Amino acid sequence: MARTVLLRIDATATEASWQRVENGQLAGSFHRGSLADASRYTRGAHVIVLVPSEDVFVTFADLPGKNRKKLIKAVPYVVEDQIVDDIDDLHFALSLQPVHGRYIVAAVEKRLMEYWDSALRAAQIRAEIMVPDILALADAPDAWTVLLEPERALVRSPMGAFSSDIDNLPLMLDNLYNEAGEDKPGEVTVYDCSKSTHMTTLTALTDGIEFNVLECADGAFGVFARQYDARHSVNLLQGEYNRQEGMMRHVKPWIPAAALVAIWITWQLALSVIEIINLNAQSDELVQQMRQVYKNAFPGAKLPAPGYERGNMQAQLRELQEKQGKASGSLQEMLVRTAPILKNVSGMTINGIRYNNGKLDLELTIKQSSDLEPLKKKLEEQTGWEVQSQASTVKGVTKVRLNIRSTS
Repeated sequence: MARTVLLRIDATATEASWQRVENGQLAGSFHRGSLADASRYTRGAHVIVLVPSEDVFVTFADLPGKNRKKLIKAVPYVVEDQIVDDIDDLHFALSLQPVHGRYIVAAVEKRLMEYWDSALRAAQIRAEIMVPDILALADAPDAWTVLLEPERALVRSPMGAFSSDIDNLPLMLDNLYNEAGEDKPGEVTVYDCSKSTHMTTLTALTDGIEFNVLECADGAFGVFARQYDARHSVNLLQGEYNRQEGMMRHVKPWIPAAALVAIWITWQLALSVIEIINLNAQSDELVQQMRQVYKNAFPGAKLPAPGYERGNMQAQLRELQEKQGKASGSLQEMLVRTAPILKNVSGMTINGIRYNNGKLDLELTIKQSSDLEPLKKKLEEQTGWEVQSQASTVKGVTKVRLNIRSTS
């Protein structure tokens, strides 16, 4: 039986950590390095890749029927109203079976899936399973699990699964706990792997939640190794990214036609080889110039993967702005500017908050539908942000979804 290796990567796949797992327990030594370093440890192993949950949208959906192909096709349209991005740009994956009566749905940008897939292949790592790290935590209908790390937290509950930065975790947990109503858990289990005072802060800033803090002696990997259950998770390597389906049986009938196409392509390449060489040389020169600009702007910083220089530079500039109190479009700023406006709406209840990169989604309940348009107008006028709304009234109760996008 092939050994199992748990491999955790960051969004750019430039950093990785890994360790062997046996019978739900860690084995061997913990390692950290690049994917190239990980390659020799994963050769011939059953590899489970954990990716950052910040880059994956996770939700639940009621899907009728058992035909998996039809369910996969229906998923994007079932959850479309929960997603801001264009569904045509997203890759969707579905849990193997319903979990507590509902399927788990995961959505991630196709661009990012292709990048992760290419990075793993380039390192000659054959991954059979890829899951958001939040879905490697235990799942139960009456239990909530929180994993604290130095700068982030993972939360899994029957109400939802999400990642959060440490500063906003108390607010997110309070909202989720209040939304649970009669389904509130007796206690919330916390694995404190942060090696910091986050637990003290969390206890002080949350109302009415009983925490059961457990040891995290072997780190987050130990928690994942013990709790990961494929039946209660979602493998992102589905559809065109599936590694387990024998692709050759689909390819063989097309081999003769492919041979003819290959001959034609070779001929076309021969006619344009000089142009391609020139373009490659220009491309390499531009890449080197871009990386030199990055090194000049951030002396001593580790170079990102090729193609991610701009994104990393923007992230570092944003971090510098935040340190100077000049960042705009952050969750803190958007909550501070919208809270006084929302507070003045009589009889309004906030049911849910979701934030992603300058986009704030609010789920509200208001007594009178006539209050919606003045509220939207006031938000636009006083913040200067773009506000979109959706509303539905059932039995005299008006539910509203506000999509607020920072224009900064």
